[in-house]
Amino acid sequence: MTEAPVSGPNSHLAAVDRRVSGVDVEQVRANMFSDNGVVESRRVVLALTKADEIEATVEWLTERYEDEPSFTIEDCGTFYRIDCLEGFEIDADEIAELLGRPFSVYDLLVNVSTTIGRAYVDGNVFAITTDLLGWEREVPR
Repeated sequence: MTEAPVSGPNSHLAAVDRRVSGVDVEQVRANMFSDNGVVESRRVVLALTKADEIEATVEWLTERYEDEPSFTIEDCGTFYRIDCLEGFEIDADEIAELLGRPFSVYDLLVNVSTTIGRAYVDGNVFAITTDLLGWEREVPR
């Protein structure tokens, strides 16, 4: 289905109204309050937007977690989706060695798009885990 072009001062509102009018409100409400889609998982996910530093990070992660069967890296075009059971860490000091120039965990955070799990910084290490920090694991200082 293609949308007819709309022009004029209220063209955006008209286009939004047209799309919203096709939504089944009762189905959306049923989906929102349904327990069918809720699945408990011990997986964590990190989405990193692509950049030279992230290419080096992906290379480092591939080598570091090659023996971890649950660890996957998916190339999604403009970003990488990194998925693992329980969690993983990225040591920015080791990435800096690969790059041959300074690289801090805060440089890495510029490219963090999305996380699923508990993400935190410990020194120059970025970590993402399913642990309850302060309860199941000591809180990094």
